[in-house]
Amino acid sequence: MTSAYVLLRIKPGMDRNVLHTVKKLAQVNTVETLYGEYDMLIKIEVETLDDLDSFIFDTIRTIKGVEGSTTLITIKVPGE
Repeated sequence: MTSAYVLLRIKPGMDRNVLHTVKKLAQVNTVETLYGEYDMLIKIEVETLDDLDSFIFDTIRTIKGVEGSTTLITIKVPGE
């Protein structure tokens, strides 16, 4: 299982539309709206890194209103 946090930049006035769309996606565990450089933070879980690539490029970045994204892949620290 691969987990990642995705920070989204959203076009003005499109926040609610993007929020409703993202909440419906099975891979999304958590959605938070933000103030600042980024407008939304989502936590996702997929099976593989290839699935992550596909989800980001084919799903997230194609949502109307999403201007850009930054993906932070989580790791397990050995011994923790």
